[in-house]
Amino acid sequence: MKSDVMPTVVSNPVTRSVALSPRSRVLIVDDHPAIRRALHREFERAGWDVCGSASNGSEAIAKTEQLLPELVILDLAMPEMNGLTTARILKRTLPEIQVILFTGHGDLFKQDEAMAAGISAVCSKSEPIKNLLEKARILTRRNEVGAFH
Repeated sequence: MKSDVMPTVVSNPVTRSVALSPRSRVLIVDDHPAIRRALHREFERAGWDVCGSASNGSEAIAKTEQLLPELVILDLAMPEMNGLTTARILKRTLPEIQVILFTGHGDLFKQDEAMAAGISAVCSKSEPIKNLLEKARILTRRNEVGAFH
């Protein structure tokens, strides 16, 4: 007897906590292409998997939801949506994401405002890049406790 029933294929959804790469994944968000390129180069040199970049807050949110990085490097002053607003939305959507605010406007906002937005660390663009890389390493190592890396 021939069956007209099609077999059902059950797919397993990918969870947000699954790391597909042994390297930590980072998304770089800045409205200046030269800064995005420079950060991309420095993070790659330091052994990171730069999974993408974005030029504004709206694009950052969409790419973060799509690419699921462990870390987002986020500029403060961007068109459409600033870094603080973007961070609030990212942390509401994906609370496990680490966010570093990378800014040239250190005195224009209060640290407590950044922390309230869910930002894990703040780094000035005037600091050496090694400071940003060190903060990134510390934050993602905290995420790796108990992970299978």
